[in-house]
Amino acid sequence: MSSELLLQLDPDSKDSLQTQIVAKLSLAIAKGTIPLNSPMPSSRHLATQLGVGRNTVMLAYQRLLDDGLIVTHPRRGYFVNPDVERTRILERYQDIEPSHHIDWNTRLAEKPSQWQALRKPKDWQLAPYPFVYGQMSADLFPIQPWRECARDAVSVRAIKSWAVDRIDHDEPLLLEQIRTRLLPKRGIFVEDQAIMLTVGAQHALYMIAELLWRKASVSVGIENPGYSDLRRLIERLGAQAKPLAVDSDGLITDAQLIDCDYVCVTPSHQSPTTVTLPHARRQELLHSASQHDFVVIEDDYESEFNFHTRPEPALKSMDTEGRVIYVGSVSKTLAPGLRMGYIVASPELIEELRGLRRLMLRHPAANNQLSVALFLARGYHDALVSKLFKIYQKRRALLVTCLEQELPELQIQASLGGSALWIKAPDSIDTEQLALKAKELGVIVEPGAIHFAEPNPPKNFLRMGFSAIGEGSIAEGVIALRRAYRSL
Repeated sequence: MSSELLLQLDPDSKDSLQTQIVAKLSLAIAKGTIPLNSPMPSSRHLATQLGVGRNTVMLAYQRLLDDGLIVTHPRRGYFVNPDVERTRILERYQDIEPSHHIDWNTRLAEKPSQWQALRKPKDWQLAPYPFVYGQMSADLFPIQPWRECARDAVSVRAIKSWAVDRIDHDEPLLLEQIRTRLLPKRGIFVEDQAIMLTVGAQHALYMIAELLWRKASVSVGIENPGYSDLRRLIERLGAQAKPLAVDSDGLITDAQLIDCDYVCVTPSHQSPTTVTLPHARRQELLHSASQHDFVVIEDDYESEFNFHTRPEPALKSMDTEGRVIYVGSVSKTLAPGLRMGYIVASPELIEELRGLRRLMLRHPAANNQLSVALFLARGYHDALVSKLFKIYQKRRALLVTCLEQELPELQIQASLGGSALWIKAPDSIDTEQLALKAKELGVIVEPGAIHFAEPNPPKNFLRMGFSAIGEGSIAEGVIALRRAYRSL
């Protein structure tokens, strides 16, 4: 029976033939497809069946031997390891029809799947012109440096360090690198006790909200337009989300802040308009926070990408009262999917956040923490930021030039940098419809209405990112966008 085992290899798979064989045979063993007392197909027979070299099959069998999934019997061949068989349940339940289905709708306290949220097409990487925000083209990822750091993070000595459950502790080397390399560039000087790692900036904001905002009496100011997921989070916890007006210089630091308990701000590049909060307004914000006793949440993303001036110092660097909770991220520059962020705040607050994090997920994956720490310690992150700065600067300039030539009726928000453009179209243009038309031509742009707090938000704004699209595709992408625009 096992000699007739049907396996199919995928010639287009990114995995090697040997790896595919190991994966398929291990699955067959796990499922019990190969009986315990029947021999595995001979290497010669299986090689002929699959159309591969016999050595490929022999190497695959050796890996299965090393993993303890099969054993050898002299002059009889390979067999499933009896120890594997003992782990299987005796009866199979997968074919049993359930007699009753639970109605989860009656049990759910809320339905997050129905909340309005920022969404990007899942297949955006297949589009020829992906002007998406918050993503990066794969060719920008530093493969060799990251491979080196990831390899060193799985040495025997390293594994002994990170394989244990650290409960609520973080990788000391990563805390040190954040403290000595990243934060001083923002003018922030703290001890390790004031830093906690998170699974990205979103996780940081969630924990801050969970710990501080779960009261109906709490008023949280959020920029309008602003980060829509943060607004949903505030509302979910029952706090009051207060929209705060912004202008061409970012958050307006006037009387609108007075009755807030917390103010969330994106000062380096306001989300989504990309404008930078001037130094004078930063001072005014901190003065108002002290005078009216509110706390500032500083999401300092993309501070590295100011193309025309030196970056403004972080609000946290100007904070003399411990009123600023600073949220930073490594994954926004290294790779969005890495999900590695951090919070900088008073040690007393960090201690409570660690207690909350322990109940949620203990800590971010310790092996990833070490890989990132090595990446920072060896200077690779500094080199990557320098490289991205030059690339994004060129892409931004090209995108602005192309839009001014092809679609002069669009108003591009002036800003000092970032990785996207915030654009206002004529009032008659619905950017939701524009995005649908553009997608048909392979162009991905993001409608801007979701960023506004109003029940009937303006429909004529859009955001175009340039971190995920190659420089050579920008001009053609704008031409295609013009075609979609003219068809409205």
